[in-house]
Amino acid sequence: MKLLLRREPERSGVTLLEVLLATAIFMGSLTAILQVMRVGHDSRLSAKLDSEAALRCESLLGELVAGITPLTSESNQPFADSENWRYTVTVEEGPGDSLLLISVRVEHVIAEQLPNSTFTLVRLMRDPQLFLDAAMAAEEAEAAE
Repeated sequence: MKLLLRREPERSGVTLLEVLLATAIFMGSLTAILQVMRVGHDSRLSAKLDSEAALRCESLLGELVAGITPLTSESNQPFADSENWRYTVTVEEGPGDSLLLISVRVEHVIAEQLPNSTFTLVRLMRDPQLFLDAAMAAEEAEAAE
């Protein structure tokens, strides 16, 4: 008695299960790559806003120290070139007799929401009124002589 073994013909294609598995792996890796790209884009935008906030803050503080902008406390004022950028200036008495404590805070706000970028600088400065009073006293002393 001879047993005949039947051989199945070899298939040259892939099964549906293999196709589905390969598609799932591809979609998972594509999702991960797109997530990394989104995080990178958000980080780039955040870094750009942070650096612009620092430059605007330094510029405004420089204007205050130079006397271009008056030393008065202001809150939530928009910049002239952009409504999305706002600044707050606080002028207080410093730790010494002739010192002022100047705090400048710059924020980037979109549509009255919470700020998405903020930068603050604090500086001690001699009171400019002290110099003006001394100059006026010297002029009065010269005029009295």
